[in-house]
Amino acid sequence: MNNIDYLFVYGTLRNNYNLKLKDQVARDLHYVGKAKVDASLYDLGKYPGAIQEKNNNEVVGDVFLIENPNRTFKILDKYEGNKFTRNKNRIRLRSGKLIDAWVYWYNQKPQAKQKIKYKDYLNYLKSKKRRKSYAAL
Repeated sequence: MNNIDYLFVYGTLRNNYNLKLKDQVARDLHYVGKAKVDASLYDLGKYPGAIQEKNNNEVVGDVFLIENPNRTFKILDKYEGNKFTRNKNRIRLRSGKLIDAWVYWYNQKPQAKQKIKYKDYLNYLKSKKRRKSYAAL
């Protein structure tokens, strides 16, 4: 029996985020549900970065079952580039069940980057958009 590979995503690869690259891997990713991982989230401009920090923070994201890990990771590793490192980590599904999933961790120092107080990047983007709309009034 083959190992089951899961992918936890917290940014532009999220289920409800429109990213053209996802078309290349869509047939190999099967949505499982929402989950959390112990980490902190930072605004890196056009995308977020999660860093494992021991500070009782959680990051919300989506979990996918990966049908063809070799093909999928060839595409995603190139997309994520050298600022992110892919590691397996323990994540918590909404049901409370713990599973091991691949996570792309930001591997740079976040010194000048804004820490995202929201646990969920998609909610953060909505809030950021609302703040810009109010500022324009």
